[in-house]
Amino acid sequence: MRAKITKKGGYRCAPEGRIVVTFEEGTIVEGYVAEIALQDHAASRMFDQPEAKKVVAPKEVKKKADKK
Repeated sequence: MRAKITKKGGYRCAPEGRIVVTFEEGTIVEGYVAEIALQDHAASRMFDQPEAKKVVAPKEVKKKADKK
C-alpha cells in the first residue's frame, strides 16, 4: 500500500514504537506508515495504474464473400 502525505506541516508518527519520524507534506510513504497515516486522515491513498494491454490483430483475415 502507498499513500501521499497531505497534512499541512507534515505528519509525525512512531512506526517502530520509540522514535518519532516526521514526514513532510507531499512525501510518498509505504507499508505500515501508509496505513496509520490513512487512519489519521493525514494522507491520501495512491493507486497503481493497471498496465496497458496491447491489442493484437489476427494474422489471417478472411476475405469477404463476393456478392452476385
